Amino acid sequence: MNTVSNSNSTVPDEIIRKKKFAILICGVILYFLTCMAKGLVPGIIYNDLLKAGLSSEMIAGTGAAFMYAYAASQLLAGVFSNRYGGVRILLTGGTLFAVGTILFPWCGIYSLMIAGRILTGLGAGTVFLGVVKILSDLFPAKFAMALGTVMLCSYFGPVCGTTPMVMLVELIKWQWAMTLPGAAAAAAVTAILFFAPGTIKPVVKGETFKALGQMLKNRKMWLLNLSASSIFGTYYIISTQIGQKSVIDHCSLTAPKASLVIMVLTIIVAVNNVLVNLILKCLGNRRKVAALLAFTLAFLGAGAGYFAFGFTHSVAMVTLSFVLIAIPAGFFPLFSTIAKEINPPEETGLAVALLNFWCFAFIALYQNISGRILQHYTQADTLAYPPQAYCGIFIFLMITGIAGIIAASFYPETRPQTNSGK
Repeated sequence: MNTVSNSNSTVPDEIIRKKKFAILICGVILYFLTCMAKGLVPGIIYNDLLKAGLSSEMIAGTGAAFMYAYAASQLLAGVFSNRYGGVRILLTGGTLFAVGTILFPWCGIYSLMIAGRILTGLGAGTVFLGVVKILSDLFPAKFAMALGTVMLCSYFGPVCGTTPMVMLVELIKWQWAMTLPGAAAAAAVTAILFFAPGTIKPVVKGETFKALGQMLKNRKMWLLNLSASSIFGTYYIISTQIGQKSVIDHCSLTAPKASLVIMVLTIIVAVNNVLVNLILKCLGNRRKVAALLAFTLAFLGAGAGYFAFGFTHSVAMVTLSFVLIAIPAGFFPLFSTIAKEINPPEETGLAVALLNFWCFAFIALYQNISGRILQHYTQADTLAYPPQAYCGIFIFLMITGIAGIIAASFYPETRPQTNSGK
């Protein structure tokens, strides 16, 4: 019987594979929960946090803290994933996520709330890399298909984090509603610990930051990172920060109805992550043209948002703005492909991790900026932001949209000679 050695023990390889598959299932559950958590705070509990005494800038900080931590975890986990292995990374990430998610709603002190969001973000990003590593171990020949299947499942996390969670918040205290994902994550981590013996590989020595240092010297990579990230910063302002609240404030919708608008956006992003390859083929696999399309849609969405909040109370116009912004947010596979093609093939994983790092760094930065804009236009102790506050945010997004269009015009055309679209 074939055997493999893990953690100084010899175990039949078929048993190891079954254990790893069980761990993968737990990891997918964790990944689902982390994807849902991205939009929970401050999105659906914005007014609850205002009532708890937090200012708009402080509330923006709760969302930004998660995103900064998520960005950092992507970079660090991407560099060290080969050294420590998928199971060890998944255990670490799941534990951090569970502790941070449970801590946030109950600590009652702003600094501790931020600490909880930082732990949650660090854990969420680490969970993703852990799942990727285990998939690469179990399905090396069908990795792309396996990863696509897992990501498709995870896309329902943000969907469940909208209307269903809003209904749950209305049924029970928001603190209990925010605790449930952490409790579910703790249960998944406990299950992983049960299956872990024999699956944890010895630490691989000798990993360095050499590849990262070389990538940071790539000017084309800098141009891609700093421009593509603006699209995701724009989208996350809508989906996780002001989207639901702005519809409530400006269009007088109830929270459940407003959350339906955000749910539609999450579905659009999920679908576009799959359809982007078809869009590329329709454009003759021209990566640069597709990127220009993405930035143009983001700019038009910001312009529509400025018009909607400045001149009309139309739900349809606000929704159109949000949809135009959401469409390019599903183009991450496109930007990942460009990152892959402007770097050596052996550094594909790190290239995608670096791009993801900058995306979430910009998401956090944009949330800080939007919080400052809201604070500037709003009087203290108010629960509804005036239209000019939202207009200020969309003016900022229009400026970044124009900058993105200019940057994309300098992208290299990395279209391959074949028509595979890969």
